[in-house]
Amino acid sequence: MRAPRTLLFFAFDYDMSDETSNKNFTVIPGLNMGMFSPKDLAAILEVINKYDVPATKITGAQRLALLGMEQEDMKAMHKELKPFIRDTVPNGVTYVQACPGKDWCRYGMADSFSLSKKLENLSFAEPFTAKVKIAISACRMCCTEPYLRDVGIFASKSGWTVAFGGNGGGRPRIGDVVAKRLSDDEVVELVKKCLTIYQNEARPTSRTARFMERFGIEDLKKLLLE
Repeated sequence: MRAPRTLLFFAFDYDMSDETSNKNFTVIPGLNMGMFSPKDLAAILEVINKYDVPATKITGAQRLALLGMEQEDMKAMHKELKPFIRDTVPNGVTYVQACPGKDWCRYGMADSFSLSKKLENLSFAEPFTAKVKIAISACRMCCTEPYLRDVGIFASKSGWTVAFGGNGGGRPRIGDVVAKRLSDDEVVELVKKCLTIYQNEARPTSRTARFMERFGIEDLKKLLLE
């Protein structure tokens, strides 16, 4: 039986929107790609039990939310979870979510974790006008909903397909397919080009979905060819 790989990547966030209420803090050690080892999970659980966290939840972004923290406990818990918190890339994507991939799922046709690692380390000269989310699926069943992310990537036997400008929020939008039959390196280069165009052309606070509604897939492809 194959031993599980140890992959643990954390981001950290917490909500301080209302300092007057009791237990309004949410501490989120972000499980990038939703992967963590049993050993690390046990260490996190020990901290959770120590601070008597009222509730925990795996979020839609494949992150672990620790809910209902007391204000005085929040900073102390942050310090204890620090060893698990992944340093974020300046001017990079908000997060990358991925399916188990071909090593862990019988339907997987590609290595989603390897590609995810390359994409989560992308950094740009200037910050994006709004948050950017990337989803990767290792087969065409698209379990991570790539068509509903700013950048959506899914695999087939002939390679990766990249979609751009998706959104699953209050104004949902299916992303436009930009290219098909790509290798890992070709995906990374294409994503960099798409996000650079978005960064240069988008209006302030505009997500990629609204940008693509205004800009259009044909104009995007023209700039990509240039």
